[in-house]
Amino acid sequence: MDAARVRVLRQSCAPKSFPCPHCGTPGRRKDTHSRAVRDIAFGQIVVIELTVGEYRAACASCKTFRSHVEGIEPRAEYTNRVRDAVIDRLLDDCMSLHRVQQAMRRDFFLDLSDGFLSDCLDWKVRQADMPGYRQWTLKHFSGTLYIDELHLGHRTLLLATDPLGDFPVAFALVRANDQDHMRRFLNNLRNHGFWPRVVVTDGSKLIFPAESGQHVSGCLGRASVRTPPGTHTPASSADGRGCKTLRRTQRSRPVPRLVWRRSRRGPTPA
Repeated sequence: MDAARVRVLRQSCAPKSFPCPHCGTPGRRKDTHSRAVRDIAFGQIVVIELTVGEYRAACASCKTFRSHVEGIEPRAEYTNRVRDAVIDRLLDDCMSLHRVQQAMRRDFFLDLSDGFLSDCLDWKVRQADMPGYRQWTLKHFSGTLYIDELHLGHRTLLLATDPLGDFPVAFALVRANDQDHMRRFLNNLRNHGFWPRVVVTDGSKLIFPAESGQHVSGCLGRASVRTPPGTHTPASSADGRGCKTLRRTQRSRPVPRLVWRRSRRGPTPA
């Protein structure tokens, strides 16, 4: 394998004065700080040499603060493009934690920790307009719901998507992969107005216990539960088509930029 190409970019944000992030009052620069921040480009190692200023606050909000640039969180070691690439692979490609780490290492030569991957989900939730997105999903919900759980080290991502509309309905990052958390997740879907006609699962006992269908039916109404036998890939729906076939259905409407839009990046094998 050929050695990766290394690109070093320099970026600076250290003017003599900079507004306080809490109240906007300008502060005077007292020092500068530099650090390396990793960015992404397919098949390349991209390093940004970032210089920011440290400022004395002229207000009571804080004593000192630092400047920041768009697309890089304060004190972060990775750009937001790296975080978005992780989110795409977790929620769009439904990769496990280990596969996300492998894909990021292969495509961008990044070695990401388990903690950083979990932090990416927390970061996305904090910046998302969840009430607005929920209203959009209720308006365009097809009535078919695919429920899955992704194991992310010490945490589990509970994920509900609309396979006909090809967009996420809801997700939750929980610390325990058990029926209590799944029941709470499904009850929240019901309380927010999601009453599916068909529920597609991978046969997980957390979602659809083998002895009875009361778990899903009790939380989401009298939905028809489809669980393809002997596989972890959803393969049934209201009309019997596979979920992968449903995902290839052409979108008739744009999906809001929450977590689902795939960023421009290099290929990732399925």
